[in-house]
Amino acid sequence: MERERNRPPRPADESFDDDPFDDESILQGYLARLMTLQDERQTWLEEADLQTAARDLGLSDADLERLQAATEAHRQRGRSFVERRLWDEAIDAFRQASALRPFDAPLFHELAQAHLGRWRATGDEADRLAAERYAHRTLQLNPEHAASYEVLQELKRRPVRSAAPPAANVRLSMALLLGGVLLVLALFGALLLFLL
Repeated sequence: MERERNRPPRPADESFDDDPFDDESILQGYLARLMTLQDERQTWLEEADLQTAARDLGLSDADLERLQAATEAHRQRGRSFVERRLWDEAIDAFRQASALRPFDAPLFHELAQAHLGRWRATGDEADRLAAERYAHRTLQLNPEHAASYEVLQELKRRPVRSAAPPAANVRLSMALLLGGVLLVLALFGALLLFLL
């Protein structure tokens, strides 16, 4: 951390490929700092938080531009994972991108969509809640974002699925099945008595 804080500014024309270890550590440090801030506060980060994190890590304007390029790379990976219905990976990629760009409404919508997709696949209530939270974040950033309203409408329309049916439903199903078997046996017995 001290090394990153005290390192000299990077020349504007220097690319990430010049020193991959250093650049990867910068990206990881910045991302880790933003995610830690997000988790500590349990509220959305603001532009001032991004600037503070960047200054704390000694990032230059050129570093920030490269981080924006990395954000787009995360976003593109997320989209590729969504196309393949790899929800866990998509959510992780979009979460990393949204940590770097917390004011990008379409990015939060993509995160809501990924959670919605995983909820459709698994029925996990945590994903339904996350999809709802990210759709609301999108609308907070852009109240005119129609697709986020559609996500919220779908979440309200579709019933919450549980992993296992309630015990009362299982007992009722078993009772109906047993009753049906007994009825068939009684009818069969009556038929045998009639034929004899």
